[in-house]
Parts: sequence; C-alpha cells; structure tokens
Amino acid sequence: MTILQSLATRYERLAAAGKAPVPGFAPAQISFTIVLDSEGRYVTTQDERVGDGKKLRPRTWPAPAAPKRTVGIASGAFWDKTSYVFGRTAPDATVSAAKQAKDAERLVKEHAAFLARHEKLLDRTTDVGCAALLAFLRQWSPDLYDTLEYAGEMLDQNVAFRLEGDNKFIHDRPAVRAALIAEAGAGDAAPAGMCLVTGDVAPIARLHPSIKGVTGAQSSGAALVSFNLDSFTSHGKTQGANAPVSEAAAFAYATALNGLLTASHTNAKGRPVYPNRVMLGETTVPFWAEHGDAESIARVVIGDEEDEVDLGDTLPVDEKTETTKLRDVLHKLQEGYPLQEAAPDMDPASRVYVLGLSPNAARLSVRFWVEQSLADFTQHFQLHWNDMRLNPQPHPWPPPLWRLLLELAAQRDSKNIPPHLSGEVMRAILTGLPYPRALLIHTIMRIRADGDVNALRVALAKAVVTRSARKTHEAFVRQNPGAPSWKDPLVSLDRDENNVGYRLGRLFALLDYAQYLSVGSVNAGVKEKFFASASSTPRRIFPSILRMYQNHLSDARKSPETRDRANHTDSEIKQVMDGLEAHMPFPTTLSLDDQGRFIVGFYHQRPARRGAKATSVAASESEKES
Repeated sequence: MTILQSLATRYERLAAAGKAPVPGFAPAQISFTIVLDSEGRYVTTQDERVGDGKKLRPRTWPAPAAPKRTVGIASGAFWDKTSYVFGRTAPDATVSAAKQAKDAERLVKEHAAFLARHEKLLDRTTDVGCAALLAFLRQWSPDLYDTLEYAGEMLDQNVAFRLEGDNKFIHDRPAVRAALIAEAGAGDAAPAGMCLVTGDVAPIARLHPSIKGVTGAQSSGAALVSFNLDSFTSHGKTQGANAPVSEAAAFAYATALNGLLTASHTNAKGRPVYPNRVMLGETTVPFWAEHGDAESIARVVIGDEEDEVDLGDTLPVDEKTETTKLRDVLHKLQEGYPLQEAAPDMDPASRVYVLGLSPNAARLSVRFWVEQSLADFTQHFQLHWNDMRLNPQPHPWPPPLWRLLLELAAQRDSKNIPPHLSGEVMRAILTGLPYPRALLIHTIMRIRADGDVNALRVALAKAVVTRSARKTHEAFVRQNPGAPSWKDPLVSLDRDENNVGYRLGRLFALLDYAQYLSVGSVNAGVKEKFFASASSTPRRIFPSILRMYQNHLSDARKSPETRDRANHTDSEIKQVMDGLEAHMPFPTTLSLDDQGRFIVGFYHQRPARRGAKATSVAASESEKES
C-alpha cells in the first residue's frame, strides 16, 4: 500500500497547486474536436494531433474518466471513439460476412449507448454548450459522417466537442461537471469501510480506475489492483473489498499514476516527451519526487529513453539558466562530489520514488518499488558509475541504463532485451545491492554470439565483478578493522594484476595482435575463432595458440614496418606469462567472475597495444630523420 499512499500524496500536492484533474476526470488522448454552433449544427473539425509528418499523435487533456470496458458496451461521456460518437468505424474486409454483420449490429448499439447516456445526463440542462451537444446527437445520422472534415483520418480516433467561439471543450463547462456528479450520486451507494491508504472510513471502490501508458498492456488500460478469480478472494468478499481502498483514494492514485505515464509535449522531431517515465526493456518506469528540484535531478540521473535528446526537452522549465545549472549538478555528481556539494541548495532528505511496472494480462505487475532520500538516490547511482568506470571511458558516459540493456539484446533491438533483467538491474542500482548474476551471463553470451567486445559491454562485465569483489572486501574489513581500504584494480590496464582471468584476457589480446602483425586483417582470426573457448576453457586453446604465435612474430620481424611492434608484443607476452607461472598448467575452466575479468583484461590490453604501436612508429620516424 506504500505505492498507493505515495501516489495519492502526489495527487494531493498537485491538487493543492491547481495542477490535478478534478474528481471524475482523468488524462484522455483526443485526436479531433467537433466544433458546434449554439444550435447544435456542425461547423468544422479541428485536428488536435501533434507530431511530424505521418507520426501524428493525439494530444492529452483532462476529460471525464473513460469507462472500464471489456467485451460489453459502455459509453464515454462528452468524448469517445468514432464508433460511439458517430456510429462509424473503419471496415474490416478480412473477416467473414457473418462477422461483418455482427460488427454492424454492435456499432448501432454503441452509438445508441452514447446518445442514451447524454440524453440522461443533459435532458434538463440549460447550459448552451450542453444543449448544443445534445441537439447535435439527436439529429445525427451515421450516413452524414462522410460530410465531416477529416472523415477518413478521424475513424476510430477519440473525438471531443467544442462550442464555436469557445477555447475550452464542452466537457470543461461547470454544467458538465455538475451533471457527472449527479450521475455518480444516482448510482448504488458503495459500502463504507476503512481505507487501507488513508485510514478513513469511506465508500470503498469496487473497481479501481484503469492505468494507461504501460507499454505492452491493453490500450484501454490495465488495473493495478483487481480480483478476477475466486482464488484471489477471501471471506466471501468480491473485487475491491479484498483490498479496501476508498473511491477518493483510488481516484487519487490512479490520476497521479496516469499523469506520470503521459507525455507532456513533443520535441522538435515530433516524438513525445515523458518527463516522469523511462522504458527499460519491457518495464515501464515512472518516477517522481516530493519537490521539483529533486525530480529534475532524478530525471537526468536515471536517463532518457532511447532517443537521446537535449536536457531542455526533458525539463519542466524553459529557462536556460536552470538547464545550465542542472547540467553542472549532474557533471559534479559524475565526478564524485556528494549531493550537498554538487547542489547545496537542494534538500538531500527530499524523497524520491521509482516504480517498475510490467504488463500482465489485464493487470499490471510491480517489478520493483524503491523509496529513498535524494542523497541516497544520487549516492547509489554514483556507486553504479564507479563500478562501471573504465579507461578508456565508454561513450556515452555515464551511460543510461536503457543503453546498457540494449547491448544485451540480439540485433540491439529493445524488443529482445532479456525479460525481467531490466527490473533486477534497476533494483540493484537503486539499492546498492549486488547486480544479478544473469547480467554477467547475458553480457558474456552476447560477446560470444557476435564477437563485439565494446566498451559498454566490458563496463557491464566489470561492474558485476567489481561490485561482488567490493562487497566481499567490505565484509572482510568489518571483521578485520585494520585491513587496507578497497581499491578497484580493473579501471585501467594493471600490469601487476595477477588474477588468472585478467592475465589470460591480456594474453589473448596480444596473441590476436601478433597474428594481425603477421597476416593483417582476416575474417576468421584468433579472436573470431577462439574467444569463447579461451575465456571459458583456456587449457584447451592457449597451448595451440602459443605455438602459432611464434610463427606469427617470426613473419612480422621480417618486415621493417612491423619489426619494432613485433618485438614489443613479444616482450609484453613474456611479461604476462611471468605472472601466469603460478597458474600453470593453464586452468581447465574459468569461473564466471574470472570470465568477466578475462573480458576486461582483453579490453585493457588492446588500447595499450595501440599506444605501443603509435609509440614505436614515432620512434622509427625519428630514427630515420636522424
């Protein structure tokens, strides 16, 4: 219930600031507006969509809450899709004639339900806007649909109404809100009970409002709290009575959550901008904070979605000074400054909330839920960045989590990100707990699958190994207070590091380079053929590669262009082999952590050899000049 309480509290703050929808209203995506005159005659159609070219999206406004629909017919109020408003929908020629006839019958019933609800709502109204809408519906015939502007584009989109000369929708008029309140009061009174969110005795919500905007869930919305099978109920209670939440609290938390999942605007490219939501694989992550400045920090620290946009697109303020200030704070946090020094005017105790949601049939699953202070939130991300730190540094830095997870997906397609992994990794980052072992396993698997040992993948492997080793060292220090402090040995090339996995990774990089000096670039070289085996079962592979390398260096020494580099590579290999004497013969297998260190060692040695190459070439040129 802490999730619902935090969301309800957010709604109360928004309501106090005049930024929350009134009870009975919720964010609605509306594509077109029908403009009527005071007599209910059609005037024009306004296209409310935003975007660029063919990527037009509906705009979001507060509107009367949409009804919960399953297979039955339930009309919206003052706005709905064209099948309800006009009795028209796009025909489906792929279904049978019997199905088409059945759909036509349902279409008639949907439009009739829309008319009947407004007859009941507005029969005695004296408001000019409400009277105009009712007059329009009474005289409307689906045969007139093709005479409307945007008739083709409007099919199956959400449509609202506006009175000519009025900037607001008809559903924003005070008379509409009074009619909706009267309609709600005319229904069966909900039984009262103690609300688990507020602790007050109040009418209990039987069905909770739908949550929209969770990727993969039903477009009509999914429930965060619901009971649809007898096995989920107890003591003969039905639906919401099994988890009593008052109607007011249910509306408050659902309104706040729907607001977090709604785009605020579109950027210059026509893409929607979600100030309080990011996507991590199949997990939708809304986040919020007690104060606006804490929320801004949380936004840039978590990272934007796959379209890397300028901070100005994600901030709730337009002033360049505020944007610049936020950039400076983020850079200081990246450099390791604590929050109190990076942003002395921000309250470190301000609470930050992060929620992970995934679709599950008609309901939502909570992947993770973390509530902590802004100081702890930024500190945990700093630990994450430190555990991933490499030299040379990955790009972008610090990488947002969605970008890291993309490295674990086949073809780097977000749809192929391993399920559940995003939630587990995010939880580890937010709490400072060890990363899931599956993160290292998937990183190794992707490297072996496509052979791409890039900086982001190496940073992932390094982070898992480093955090595990640091946690072990911290436990040792607690038992031995005089022990030396922790030092991360895997940031840059460490010639004194004697871990067998790290040394073997360095050795493999040098042997691969020796082949390159001999024969140049080949499609199936040492790396392409033997990386997977060398990093897991070194005893099977390294003896044969070492025999090959002598021939490679012999060929490389015959050319004046590669002689110096060959000699340097030979001395590097001898230095690595000296550190492996204690592990001879080569180990039969490497543990999972040592396989991660193998990858890091391979990555470190490759830039080092490139530096040696540049140095040797420069030395050769200076000798020629002298």
